[in-house]
Amino acid sequence: MPYKHAGEVGDVWKHMPLCEILKIEKPVKYHESNSAYSGYTISRNPKTEYGILKVLQSSRDDVFVNSEYCKILKANGMGNLRYTGSPGLAMETLSNKANYFFHDLEQEALNDVKIFAQYKELQNHVKTICGDSINAFLNNDYVIDCNDFIFFDPYCPFDKNEKGYNFFDIFTKAIISKSKILLWYGYESIVGQQEILAQFRTLANEHKIEIWSFDVWQKNMTWSGCEINPGVPGCGIACVNLSDESVTIIKQQLAFIENCYANAIYNGNDAMLLVETNRFHCT
Repeated sequence: MPYKHAGEVGDVWKHMPLCEILKIEKPVKYHESNSAYSGYTISRNPKTEYGILKVLQSSRDDVFVNSEYCKILKANGMGNLRYTGSPGLAMETLSNKANYFFHDLEQEALNDVKIFAQYKELQNHVKTICGDSINAFLNNDYVIDCNDFIFFDPYCPFDKNEKGYNFFDIFTKAIISKSKILLWYGYESIVGQQEILAQFRTLANEHKIEIWSFDVWQKNMTWSGCEINPGVPGCGIACVNLSDESVTIIKQQLAFIENCYANAIYNGNDAMLLVETNRFHCT
């Protein structure tokens, strides 16, 4: 199994907003660039204790308790350490009201997604594509429009494939196509964070659009690195063409994360998370 981790803080700060956004936006077509598995059996370890187990055990906040994410996790066996991955979360949230396109490099992961789809009686709604999702999305035959919701899930969106393209190239195609977009990204230093935010600023100006970003990162992160890494030192989500309702719920969830991790400890170290919201638009 090539994917050996789940339920870490980076998963929390992608899957929790994803579920609520899908519930609000109700897209006709749903795409994932890096689907991985529909679910995972996780263990109690420092990274999951800092991630989903901390959130589940320490929170009575209505923003989390009433979220689609929380409801799905509990229904799908989180009590037995069964964590639902993004394909499972999307299919649970949208059911047969959408068609799904799941991309991944690993056929084993996509086979698992197909099994879950069959279990949910959604096999006629699901297509899996094994290979480089950047190449697939940039293919002229891969047509997307305003009816599509695309969840891009790289670690570093600047990493190039063998043809020299990166995730910002397909992010740009989705912008031009007026699709609804959620991009998750990770970084390990303030420099890495600022490079990504600068790219959002450039794209917002070039395409005369509004891009929102919502970041969480370790308090002790520096310009050159970060000593604490509970799965990912820092990460964020960026969204384009979402409703005001979706943006509002993301803000509420970000405030919940800030409060939940205000006094967090990881391996005996202060692991408080800092948070930030940015709105990039044409100036």
